[in-house]
Amino acid sequence: MLDYLKRMLIVAIMALCVSMLILGGRVQAAEINIYENTDDWYFPAEGEISDVFDSRSGIHKGLDIAGEYQSAVYAVEGGKVIRSYYSPSYGNVIFIHHDNGFETVYAHLQNRMVAEGQIVGKGDEIGKMGNTGNSTGVHLHFEIHKGEWTIDKVNAIDPFTVFGEGEIGQFVFALNHDPYRVIDVAGNLQEVQKEKQKEEQLTLNLTAKPIADRKVIITHFLAEIIGNQSIEKGQPIYVDNFLSSNNDKEEMYIVQSGDTLSKISRKFDVTIDQLLSWNNISNKDLIHTKQKIVIKHT
Repeated sequence: MLDYLKRMLIVAIMALCVSMLILGGRVQAAEINIYENTDDWYFPAEGEISDVFDSRSGIHKGLDIAGEYQSAVYAVEGGKVIRSYYSPSYGNVIFIHHDNGFETVYAHLQNRMVAEGQIVGKGDEIGKMGNTGNSTGVHLHFEIHKGEWTIDKVNAIDPFTVFGEGEIGQFVFALNHDPYRVIDVAGNLQEVQKEKQKEEQLTLNLTAKPIADRKVIITHFLAEIIGNQSIEKGQPIYVDNFLSSNNDKEEMYIVQSGDTLSKISRKFDVTIDQLLSWNNISNKDLIHTKQKIVIKHT
């Protein structure tokens, strides 16, 4: 009897191991299937990651990209617009069904530029970023569903699975599969190191030929850093939270998620009163992400 129980226990353990191997294989296959079906998708908007998947105790089933008011929002892949309407929660929202069975959602738009039933291509502009519906600040709420969208969002997947891991406060670029890269005017992509160094210099290989002739887009972000869209060969471009100023004794700091005036004052060894005075801020608690703060060096 004891031998029989031992044999049954061994059989049960083996069955459990086989089940785990099968389940693990299915999960791995599902992940591979996601990669194969989305490996050439475009990122939908330019801006800064302001919230991530599964935040707010797991109820946030998308990725938030904070950007400029009425900046372009693009279709990540070709497909058919199955919904384009105003929702009390999503605001102006567009749902696109893709041929591979995935569905993508673009919410809080200021304007919708496509109608239900319309066929769109990858990279087509479908709307403008806004602050409609249940929204606090200009941003795109973007969702990916492996299958149909459902009210409980059971098919939602993390956009980082498709586009790679990012973090809140990180700048992202549209119309590339890898949104964490910057474009140099020679048409090449240079990967921005994800470790936040205080100052990272990227020397771009530029030409004297007009940018338009090379068909390269200088984003608002880079244009803001260099002060204009005219660049010289060999000119160094600094990519950081700081913006150059015409005055060597001043610089601009872009407020990041989690920043306070107290934290910024310690970072630059200045007083809160100085920050308030330099930036005409009346309430020391009223600063927001992406706000530009003047830092003066005496």
